[in-house]
Amino acid sequence: MRDWKSNLLLTALILLALYLNRQAIAVWLGSDSFTEPGITEQAGVNPGQPISTDSGAGHRAGELDANHTEHTACGAPTQYRCNSAALGKVKIQSAAGIYTWQDDKGITHFGDRPPQQGATEYQFKSNQALDYFELELDSGALSHDFRNRLEARLNAVFRTYAGIIGLEAMRKVKLRIVIANNRRAYSKMLDVLGSSAAGNQGIYKAAHNIAMVEYRNEAQAMRTAIHEAVHAINQAVIGNTPRWFNEGTAEYFEYIETSMNLSQLKPNGAWVRNSYLVGSLVHPHGLFEAAGSWRGKAQSLMYRSSWVFMYYLMSSQRGRSQLKHYMRLEQENPCDLLGFGPVQSIFETREEQFANSYAQVTRQKLTGHRF
Repeated sequence: MRDWKSNLLLTALILLALYLNRQAIAVWLGSDSFTEPGITEQAGVNPGQPISTDSGAGHRAGELDANHTEHTACGAPTQYRCNSAALGKVKIQSAAGIYTWQDDKGITHFGDRPPQQGATEYQFKSNQALDYFELELDSGALSHDFRNRLEARLNAVFRTYAGIIGLEAMRKVKLRIVIANNRRAYSKMLDVLGSSAAGNQGIYKAAHNIAMVEYRNEAQAMRTAIHEAVHAINQAVIGNTPRWFNEGTAEYFEYIETSMNLSQLKPNGAWVRNSYLVGSLVHPHGLFEAAGSWRGKAQSLMYRSSWVFMYYLMSSQRGRSQLKHYMRLEQENPCDLLGFGPVQSIFETREEQFANSYAQVTRQKLTGHRF
């Protein structure tokens, strides 16, 4: 009798454990999850030691919030207005009252006070002077230098997008970013917008086209501002996008840096240790089909997997060409999402060549991309 009762109690405990972990089990069974062998050893991490993959992510604080970007789990925004952040096609910046003229000796002059005749308004000719966005930034107590560095990095993000999708497909974007000086102010701001600050340091509200950022330090605030700005860029340039793309691109551009006209995109510090990827991954098929696995403990897995897939695509000309094809097709119907079949076909994720190249990238030492 005692053994019977013990077995019954043990069975009840097992069923309770299965119920409490049902989301993680569903991801493991239905999302084609896999762990690349040898990754933790290469990264210099003890395989038996628990690994935190959230410590370096600017927009996250502990467990991710399900309403992080005002998107439902299937990737479609809860409140979406097609291209609400778009301001028309990208044009060359106006010189804003700068004039040029030549004197009698043929010497060219520039100034804001032209002579009485013979002067014309100066026109920029370089692609570096394209008017990609209009930034409305409330940076609180941050210095003006923060705005300058943010604008330089956002310009680099736009140039990278234009290099992928083509300048003719780009749109000028209205970016509205508010940076709260502390956690309390951030929470109050989100309360006004009907959102919770639980589990996040930044949020993009598509319905209002505004990004809210909690300030903890300048490096974190910069990464979070870029992450949330990318969501606005995706909405304005492409339209409705699935969550793997929306979060994958935002994670990819977080660590962008600029030097003159060059851009460097470093591997995301949330998912990489000592230049090697740490942790398990969901196969891209699982990302394309993910319907309910962006919640709870599975969120870090989905964010990491989305970043890795975007990093993989941006690592080769073939991957960037596939990404261009995909972005152009999504752009054709900004309020709809491509189905699983077409997406799978574009990225050729059923081919053996993809399996080999993807596995190779996830196991090798990860370096920055330069554009």
